[in-house]
Amino acid sequence: MYENTMPHFRTELMVKNLGEPDENEAIYRERSPVNYVENVDAPLLIVRGVNDLRVPVSQARILRDALDDAGFEEGTDYEYEELGEEGHGSGDIDQNIRSLELLDDFLDRRIGAERTAVASLDD
Repeated sequence: MYENTMPHFRTELMVKNLGEPDENEAIYRERSPVNYVENVDAPLLIVRGVNDLRVPVSQARILRDALDDAGFEEGTDYEYEELGEEGHGSGDIDQNIRSLELLDDFLDRRIGAERTAVASLDD
């Protein structure tokens, strides 16, 4: 993760809080979710914007590959979706709607909760 992180996040967040990776390798390994994929015990949805400069899509791909290597099956145990236009959070309403629709669909299929109408303030 350190190698794929924007330079100012490396120094202002990672090094400041975790130290240099070559000096504190154990802490970096301990804090990395990719080292704990075997503990996933519920359906997982990973949605990533390909144009995210803050958290590069390569980090999500590493997680996806670790899930595959641990024997999880895409589409069954987890779902992975890359969105070609999105960055790190979007101000574009259409992109936000698309992300929320993916989440809604995932929850509907995986949890199966019935949809309930939201009452308006006028009711």
